[in-house]
Amino acid sequence: MNEEQLQTLLRSRAKVEVPEDYSQKLLQALHERQRAVLLQRSLWRIAGERLGTFLSEHSLSTPAYALGLAAAFALGLAAIFLVKPGSGGPAMARQPATAPPSLSPPVETQQVNFEAPAK
Repeated sequence: MNEEQLQTLLRSRAKVEVPEDYSQKLLQALHERQRAVLLQRSLWRIAGERLGTFLSEHSLSTPAYALGLAAAFALGLAAIFLVKPGSGGPAMARQPATAPPSLSPPVETQQVNFEAPAK
């Protein structure tokens, strides 16, 4: 396309009037297209991209990342040791010392012999 053709095209476009609701319809169509693209990707990929964007916007130094990772590791270990049975953790996590008495009467059992009877 040469310069004359471009100028002619621009002049013809300048004479065209845009409908009043053009920008609203364009914005709505853009949002629908973005939603359609998002629905084609997996949830994990979207979450990973958003987490990466969040972390890149908040530029932290390497020691800050290391400190955060160490804190998360310490919290995980604390949670594991608090829930571990018999370690003196919360009362809900400890196993009872004796089994609770059963409410049903005991079942009588008999010994079964699977050998063939002797002749």
